[in-house]
Amino acid sequence: MKILHLSDIHMGSGFSHGKINPATQRNTRLDDFVNALSICIDKAIAESVDLVLFGGDAFPDSTPPPYVQEAFANQFNRLAKENIPTVLLIGNHDQHSHGQGGASLSIYRTLAGDKFIVGDSLNTHSITTKSGQVQVTTLPWLNRSNLLTRPQTEGLSLSEINELLLKTLKPALEGEIRKLNPDNPCIFLAHAMVDRAVYGAEKFLAMTNRGFQIPLVFFTRPEYDYVALGHVHCHQNLNPSNDPPVVYPGSIERVDFSEEKEDKGYVIIDIEQKNGARTVQWSFEVLPTRRFQTIKVDLTKSKDPLGDLVNAIKAHNIQDAIVRLIYEIRLEQSDQITAKFLDNLLKEAHHYSIKPDLMNHKSIQRLPELGVGSHITPLDALEKYINSQEEYKDIAKDILEAAQSLLS
Repeated sequence: MKILHLSDIHMGSGFSHGKINPATQRNTRLDDFVNALSICIDKAIAESVDLVLFGGDAFPDSTPPPYVQEAFANQFNRLAKENIPTVLLIGNHDQHSHGQGGASLSIYRTLAGDKFIVGDSLNTHSITTKSGQVQVTTLPWLNRSNLLTRPQTEGLSLSEINELLLKTLKPALEGEIRKLNPDNPCIFLAHAMVDRAVYGAEKFLAMTNRGFQIPLVFFTRPEYDYVALGHVHCHQNLNPSNDPPVVYPGSIERVDFSEEKEDKGYVIIDIEQKNGARTVQWSFEVLPTRRFQTIKVDLTKSKDPLGDLVNAIKAHNIQDAIVRLIYEIRLEQSDQITAKFLDNLLKEAHHYSIKPDLMNHKSIQRLPELGVGSHITPLDALEKYINSQEEYKDIAKDILEAAQSLLS
């Protein structure tokens, strides 16, 4: 049995790093995400896989614009036409703002008959494939509103709430495990923060009650042949002993510069059954995604700032890349470097941003005091600070939502 596992598509993300394609009149970054997904679907069809597992977070939020939904649907509909069953798991970005449902994926319940299964609850699905039956336990993104009532959490600290969440989740998982038929392959598909994972921007959710970390031991159960995870954008296997593999495939395209050095891709799983025993082999397949390139240059001691800046840029391949140029320079040197000069140097890039840092005259935005008599809330002050920091631009919404959750 062959299975393709992908996750965290986030179609519609990263538009600030793109431009309008004159041929399609849509953002080129949407084209990038569609291309990455198309390669995944091409592989599933070419390899004639038995099942596709999607680990959640189809879009940046639960109400993407229609043209983005259409781009997503066009690709997954290709699987239905090939009679390849697909499990679509609900991630945190697929839920409504109050943490319920899966607005962006719920419609797939009514499409293509039984070829799409929407995993919006903890449940075990028995799926018929051309190579036989396979069982998939789905665990969508959970927070306290999914498992607990308000009276249960009244007066509890965040750590106490998380402990109660885990106590509630554990017997529920045990109940699903008891349903499994050991004669058929068993997969655990979850959108979750596992405590051994290496996080990127997802770490902000780990600090709030919008999400909670689940111990790895919840997933390393011998009853499962493979654990397919979603949510963390960096590919990693949390259980190197592979008994079972506990794998984040990561996102299929770079969302921001925090993922600059990460390979993006998907996972192919082969499950073989001989003489009553099953073996699992899996491999991570790298996708040819658009490159992100940061160029940092210190020109403060340079006798030839223009020449050194040109050499620094030429040392990198910026052709069709998304480039971030950060250079430090003395105030008296700054007039030598003009916008027109930089535009010409970076014209081969797909998109670029420039951040000069004047060492002799740094402009530091002063945030208002938050003491007695203050006329600004802590949340407003945080928003002002985030908006003044270029590196937080792509994850500003997640940071503010996390802060709001902590303050509520």
